[in-house]
Amino acid sequence: MVQEASRLAECVEVESVSADKAISLLRSFGLLLPNHSVKSDRLRRVVRVPVVEGSTSQAVEILRNRGIFSVPCVDLFKTGSRGVRFIDLLRGLLPEDVLRRVPRSYQLIGSIAIIHLPEDLLSYGSLVGEAIARVSPGVKTVYTSTATEGEFRVKRLVKIWGEDLSETVHTEYGIKLCVDVKKVYFNPSLSYEHWRVSEEVRDGEKVLDLFSGIGPYSLHIASKRSATCFAVDSNPWAIVYLAKSISLNKLKGRVVPVLSKVEEFLELVSERAFSRVIIDLPHRSLEYLSDVLNVLSCGGVGHVYAVSGEEPPELKPLKSAYLAEVRKVLEYAPRKYIYGLKIVKTCS
Repeated sequence: MVQEASRLAECVEVESVSADKAISLLRSFGLLLPNHSVKSDRLRRVVRVPVVEGSTSQAVEILRNRGIFSVPCVDLFKTGSRGVRFIDLLRGLLPEDVLRRVPRSYQLIGSIAIIHLPEDLLSYGSLVGEAIARVSPGVKTVYTSTATEGEFRVKRLVKIWGEDLSETVHTEYGIKLCVDVKKVYFNPSLSYEHWRVSEEVRDGEKVLDLFSGIGPYSLHIASKRSATCFAVDSNPWAIVYLAKSISLNKLKGRVVPVLSKVEEFLELVSERAFSRVIIDLPHRSLEYLSDVLNVLSCGGVGHVYAVSGEEPPELKPLKSAYLAEVRKVLEYAPRKYIYGLKIVKTCS
């Protein structure tokens, strides 16, 4: 018998008439909190839908874009035994002082889980890995990682549980991404941003995707628009896995993988060659801003991602362009965030 308990969780509140559509939509985006019951208020004619931790703003925006009004909330929801968190499985197995230091979140990339376990807790790694695998069906391998390192921003990984596996196929919003977590950089937490940018692109656009990695932006765009995307990266393995991913997806547009240093590629590009440029290298992206503006056509859009503190990064006065939008995209570290800057090219 499945035992029920209650757990406090983030949620979105929608009108009852929209509940089924909202639940279906949130499930398709991977934001519906599994093994938790929704909560209905018949008097107010609303339903509260539990969502994955940290995704409330994203859920509200997705629903709004589909014409469903919602507001963020927090409430108690009934959950079965299969809805237990991995940290709960470790209670009684790990000393309390150790348990307090185990991170509460981890990344899922296909059949691989990655957690940032402190180095002095590696002796407990197999227990942590097994607990993660028990609450995440389909996980075959669990790694602990340090910060990214080297030119290609690849994570240094140590296996703590499971198979000797580093290559997997990760799916986000229906797009299949082939990736080897030991050879290329990939951040699954940016999945919504990949989808969001692709929604802005129109048929016929020519898009430049700089520091593309395995090409999630380009693949999302080409899957829904007849656009041409040039995905540029200097990591040979990123280009290899992008090519594999192209073969796994049904694309309306075209993705052109380009193995090159970004600086060298930009030297070969003519002015105003692209209607849209994406530059996702948060620690150095602003260094390339003038080059981005140079290759943008009149009215073209630049999507630039940069790291900053509580306040957005400061930009030098933009010539022949204006800053159309600034958003906090992702918490990068305590009191540090990745910001998304949308810049529009103007021509006199």
